[in-house]
This record gives sequence, structure tokens and C-alpha cells, in this order.
Amino acid sequence: MELRQLGPRGPWVSPISLGSTKFGRHEGVKYPKSFALPSDKQLIDLLALAKQWSINLVDTAPAYGTSEARIGALIGADDHWRMATKVGETFVDGHSHFDFSPAAIRASVEHSRQQLRRDVLDIVLLHMSDDDVAILEDGAAIATLLELREQGLITAVGASTKNVAAGLMAVELCDLVMITLNPADQSQRPVLAAARKAGKGILIKKPLDSGHHGDVGAALAGLVREPGVGSVVVGTIDPGHLADNCAAVRRALTDE
Repeated sequence: MELRQLGPRGPWVSPISLGSTKFGRHEGVKYPKSFALPSDKQLIDLLALAKQWSINLVDTAPAYGTSEARIGALIGADDHWRMATKVGETFVDGHSHFDFSPAAIRASVEHSRQQLRRDVLDIVLLHMSDDDVAILEDGAAIATLLELREQGLITAVGASTKNVAAGLMAVELCDLVMITLNPADQSQRPVLAAARKAGKGILIKKPLDSGHHGDVGAALAGLVREPGVGSVVVGTIDPGHLADNCAAVRRALTDE
């Protein structure tokens, strides 16, 4: 799979990437089936399989429990991998907590650098709460990330948004934007179009509607062929699902 650059500053990444919520958290998630957290051996095998399929981006966040720490311990030293993480949300005692203050963002970035065992974080996204427009309008959160980018601690800055208004703002302010797009939710297409026109990076989240969409192959094929899309983040801890997803993407891109 050929790599694609995530905007003018972002890293070159595979068209399908690995979401890691299930690496470290099983509380308060919206998947249709319950699951147990994988062992280190299972994660090692999963990450090795992903690498064999040429996946080079893993998406994580402090809100994903022990995900960052496990990724850092297992592949932090492997230069093959690019990592996207987030700031603004933590998950404690079964509840999400949000803090977009400059002090919290700086502390979160430093913690992620330590957890992921990377001096420079490839991608850092604002992990938006429902008031994402207000957070971007305030400006302090994005200004802090941009400052850290200029200091060389972050390569590319973005926002994982929840609605069109915030997504359009993120396109103007950031290097890349992460949006929901799947067969059941096409509402973010104006953001996709704006990001493509502006030459900004585009990450797709929830491409399979958090496991609720049936035709996985068709959904992924359509998304990786979408003009402007850099990478489609698919979360799984099932090696069979991972192989099927990668095969569907490879077929789609070969046919294209």
C-alpha cells in the first residue's frame, strides 16, 4: 500500500491505520459486543501482522486507558511506526473528563511523549468534547498545540471534531482534521471537501460505525478511494478482522 502524506506537515502514512481503543480500555465504549483487553503477546502478534500488511500508523489517546503505555512499550522504538495521539480528554473512574487549558495540554503532550517513548509526536489532535466550536473559538488550546509544534515537540497538529462547524474551523486552524464518515453518517462531507480544497490532512474515524456496519469491505473500499483522505482508522484486536480489512483495502486500491 502506497503511503499518503497527511497534509503539508504531516507524516506519510498507510491508507488504513490501526485504532487502539481496545488496546487499553473496555469501559464506556460503544461497540456492539463486549471484549477482554488483549495480552501483550496478542498485541505483539497483532502489531506484527499490521506491519506485514504495510500499516504504519496507530491512533491512540490518553482517554484509551493503558493504550499509550502499551504501544510505547511494544513499538515505541520501531521507526516503522507513526503515532497519532490526542489531548483534552482523560477517562477516569468510568467517566470522561475534559481539560483544554494550556497547562493541561502541555502536561498531556509531555506525558504522551513519555508513554509512547517518542521525543517528537507525529500527530497530536484535540480530543473534542461536545462544545468543540467553543473550544476552537477560545483559541487557547490550538494556540498551545501550535506553540509546541514550533518548539519541535509535535510534527502535525489537528482536531478530532464532532460537527461540521467545528470541522470547518479546524481545517482553517490546523494541519489536519479527523472526522466521522461511514455509510450511516455522511454529515461531515462539507469538512472533507473543505480540507481537500485547502490541502489539509484528513483522518477518518468510525468508518464502520463503531462495529455496527455490516459490509466492512465495501465501506473501507469507498473511504480509501475518497479523494483527499489520508488514512482510515479502524480499531480491532482480532487478527482475522485486521487481515480482512487490509485485504479489502488492497483490492480497492489495486482495482482503482
